[in-house]
Amino acid sequence: MDASILAGPVFLTEPLLDPPQPTADCDVCGALMTQWRAASTVGIPEYDPSRASDFAVEIRQHPHGKGRRK
Repeated sequence: MDASILAGPVFLTEPLLDPPQPTADCDVCGALMTQWRAASTVGIPEYDPSRASDFAVEIRQHPHGKGRRK
């Protein structure tokens, strides 16, 4: 059997069904969450699942001040 052939179906997650969890006191996360909501709302001009996924990744990876000088 060729190792490059998948053994079964591939199931992708739906990025709009798993909303990101922003840090409550982070203004950057708050702004990104506003953009995520717009990009993930079906029926409005801003609806764009790809952008919603990008915003979700950015929220999840946001450093929340790590490495900042105080």
